[in-house]
Amino acid sequence: MVTSNRSRVVIVGTGSVGSAVASAIVQQGLCNELVIVGHHPNKAQGLAMDLADGLEFLGRFVTIRAGGWEDCRHADVAIIAAGPKPKPGETRMQELGAAIDIVDPILRRVRDSGFDGILIMVSNPVDVLSWFAWKRTGLPRAQVFGSGAALDTARLKTIIGETTRLDPRLVSGYVIGEHGDSQFVPWSTVSFIGKSFAQYLTDNHSRYPGVTLAGIEESTRRRGLDIKGLRGGTSYGIAATVAGLVRTILWNERSVVSVSTLIDGEYEYGEHDVFLSLPVALDGSGVGDFVDLHLSDEELAKFHASAEVVRRHCSLIADRL
Repeated sequence: MVTSNRSRVVIVGTGSVGSAVASAIVQQGLCNELVIVGHHPNKAQGLAMDLADGLEFLGRFVTIRAGGWEDCRHADVAIIAAGPKPKPGETRMQELGAAIDIVDPILRRVRDSGFDGILIMVSNPVDVLSWFAWKRTGLPRAQVFGSGAALDTARLKTIIGETTRLDPRLVSGYVIGEHGDSQFVPWSTVSFIGKSFAQYLTDNHSRYPGVTLAGIEESTRRRGLDIKGLRGGTSYGIAATVAGLVRTILWNERSVVSVSTLIDGEYEYGEHDVFLSLPVALDGSGVGDFVDLHLSDEELAKFHASAEVVRRHCSLIADRL
């Protein structure tokens, strides 16, 4: 567990996502020290300076600096946000070849630094690379996870909030499976204002003509691609998500979040040696107990199909280990 008198976060990657994550962490004053590591040291130095220039107007002082791999040794949290620049129309899985060439050397350097904190993978395809990171670093399973469907869950709640014109934080539920095309919403577990969301829609069908569970789920699945089409990429949503995960860890908040974690025979899921998103307890020690969702037969079949997608792509890079 991280200590209360010291907190260092290392971010690897100075692109749009890494920069936005760094900004979110500093804006919220989540740690004592933020170290930025990048392939281009000058860019890391410039980002650190730019962030530091706003500290006077923030609520908490954070030491911000560019650093090197040796800084990982005493880090509580390391965030890997490096990756290839997305190409128009290319899916996360299609980025795998280029991504592994970038991420594998990073993971080797993090491992060789003696890092023993909590590793958060953000680079896509995040489920495949989280599995690879766990294998490459040799860290305990509790200390390696991917941002996974935490962002997709937030997107689901945002869409429901926009649809109902109510606070999205009233939604209780999760997106699970792959952070990608095979993700899905187990609607049997989603509640809203004291009832299932499915029942809420049924009770208010005249207020929301044309709104369906399938339509909301598809909008959730496509939202990232829609944002990329509109502004060229996504950064702020994932930044807020990762900052939330960092806060949960450093502040030991004991939250339940849908993140990409090792599934290895737990409960009813019946899957082994694969990283997928499920609701798990998250605190200062990393990933804790799973939440058993008691999926329906149809939902369980979707979960197995999602696992197969991830496992198939893991096999494509297994020879790198």
